[in-house]
Amino acid sequence: MAWEKKPLAAALAVALLLGLCRGDVVQFIFGDSLSDVGNNNYLKKSLARAALPWYGIDFGRGMPNGRFCNGRTVADVVGDKMGLPRPPAFLDPSLDADTIFKNGVNYASGGGGILNETSSLFIQRFSLYKQIELFQGTQAFMRDKIGKAAADKFFGEGYYVVAMGANDFINNYLLPVYSDSWTYTGDTFVKYMVSTLEAQLKLMHTLGARRLTFFGLGPMGCIPLQRYLTSSGGCQESTNKLARSFNTQAATLLERLSASLPNATFRFGEAYDYFQDIIDRPYMYGFNNSRAPCCTLGRIRPTLTCTPLSTLCKDRSKYVFWDEYHPTDRANELIALETLRKLNITVVNNGTSS
Repeated sequence: MAWEKKPLAAALAVALLLGLCRGDVVQFIFGDSLSDVGNNNYLKKSLARAALPWYGIDFGRGMPNGRFCNGRTVADVVGDKMGLPRPPAFLDPSLDADTIFKNGVNYASGGGGILNETSSLFIQRFSLYKQIELFQGTQAFMRDKIGKAAADKFFGEGYYVVAMGANDFINNYLLPVYSDSWTYTGDTFVKYMVSTLEAQLKLMHTLGARRLTFFGLGPMGCIPLQRYLTSSGGCQESTNKLARSFNTQAATLLERLSASLPNATFRFGEAYDYFQDIIDRPYMYGFNNSRAPCCTLGRIRPTLTCTPLSTLCKDRSKYVFWDEYHPTDRANELIALETLRKLNITVVNNGTSS
């Protein structure tokens, strides 16, 4: 990483303190492919990368940027609507102290899970524990640049977003090649996930996180890949049941931590029922397809990733899903707006730019 060698520490510290007094804060995002903005593109051995067309076709210049989508992620939209800058990927070579100070950092990694063992078949990915470890490195770096007091204030005033859990099911528990699939029942696996998440969120609190939102899971049994694996082409209700169970227990955890940890405002954000309704009644939301991905390789299914050889649907704004796993830009926007509504967060930016 291209850390700046000789920053003006005093100037940065003064600017930081003035900025925080004005309410200028940044985000630190932890997550998986639903929030990744390029980290996995720098993990050259990773099998989970969004480095080829047609990823990013509706974002900026239309080139792949590491987002597993045609456009924006849910985290992009949520931050935009809150008037917050978009944090760059941790592995972005241009990341330096000034960039961190102005924009924060995104540690999200495609394939990442709450559990360390999740998505090991992808070879390279950052689990949540690894992302927290990288965050600790960022903290040490900023303390060296602007001093402990200014850095601690900076990190204490930040917004923290954690959005993980789907891979722990899709790329772990539900695949018999992973030992977790035959070590646990559905109920005990969810409890294992939630207890691990509790330790991780408590660790983040000790590191300074005070305002944190955990994004719950959507109806992951309805992603195109899961539908394809059923004989009827319908949603996998057993998979959706796991998502709902996790959401219920995670919401209880966030409420308990917010009440018990000093000065903590830990919140649970989700749009499960809303997303399910989009899938069940796509026409009511302006879509005409909620079953198949927009990006496909002709009649070949499943195509686990979008490639230059893939064919795109005629109108990307009419499809709920971009590829076998991930929603489109338009679906992400609607999910983000519903999440903000349920959290009673005021939208300060109504723009829709990429």
